[in-house]
Amino acid sequence: MLINDKQVISIQIKKIINTKNIECLSEDGEVVNLHLTAIEKNDPLFWWSLVKIYTAQLWIPIVKQTRTLLETDWLQDPLPISD
Repeated sequence: MLINDKQVISIQIKKIINTKNIECLSEDGEVVNLHLTAIEKNDPLFWWSLVKIYTAQLWIPIVKQTRTLLETDWLQDPLPISD
């Protein structure tokens, strides 16, 4: 199920300067700095993926308030199965 929430915005990475300065552009044209967790900052596979996302100019979802990536990307957590 796709997320349809006002707390989530999509961004496109415009410039990767360092771990503390990743400039992005929102769909509304607002310049946004992406905030990374300590784990993300030190994960080589994460950086490889981030560079690929930047190169392909893909739009990715972030939490609007904290400017952090969503764990589940564009998908919601699965609904619990009722018995």
